Amino acid sequence: MSDYQITETDIDGMMRYLEVYHPDRANRDYAKALLEYTKSAFHEIAQDNPDNIEAMLEAYEQSAKADN
Repeated sequence: MSDYQITETDIDGMMRYLEVYHPDRANRDYAKALLEYTKSAFHEIAQDNPDNIEAMLEAYEQSAKADN
């Protein structure tokens, strides 16, 4: 896996997201665990089926367009 380490800035950003969308889960331990899970999941997808990342990116872009 990548040498990237989750930072306090990352956790703060995830906390802001959780406070808005999932306030019942908005704590630093949950935020860090979610970031670690996400990092691991993306690594696994990239190894097993990189096309899934492209599909996720396209879905995100469609979602972002719908939000604007």
